This record gives sequence, C-alpha cells and structure tokens, in this order.
Amino acid sequence: MATSKDDFEVVSEDSLQFSKRGRKSQVSPELVKGISSLTKGKALVIKSMAVSPNSPKAKTEKAKHSATIRQAGKQAGKKVRIGWSPSGIPQVTLA
Repeated sequence: MATSKDDFEVVSEDSLQFSKRGRKSQVSPELVKGISSLTKGKALVIKSMAVSPNSPKAKTEKAKHSATIRQAGKQAGKKVRIGWSPSGIPQVTLA
C-alpha cells in the first residue's frame, strides 16, 4: 500500500480530541434511589429486569442488566452483589 505525505501529520497532544467509547448508560434514577436505600441484611428484588432462563439470549440479557445494576450501584456510592433467582429475577445485596 502506497502512502503519501498527506496521509498523516504530527500534531501537538494538546490539540487532540477524543470521542467517548460505547453508548451512554441508561440507569434509571429510581434504581439508583433503590440501591441507595439498601442496608446490610436487605435485598432489592428487581422484577422489571427478569430474564427468562430458557431464552437463547438469557446470558446476554443477564450481562446487560448486571452492568446496569453495577452502574446504578456506582452512582449510589455502594458496592453491590448480584444474584439471580431460579426464575431469572436479579436480587441485589450490598457486597
């Protein structure tokens, strides 16, 4: 592959601009509030994030919901542990 002198240029690092990777997290304020109110010995059962265990996309859906829950925990300033019921409902406790 041939290159010409117009293919690249050397610039100052100060002039660089970067775009953010990925997409913006969609964490509901209600979830953050729910996790904020958690105390040791209590659990938050999130029925709206239930995943059918028999679904071919169950693993992907669980990973997506887990990431959202972890982000909500981060925004709430709490470290969370996520467990899944046999019926596919996430259950959040403090780590």
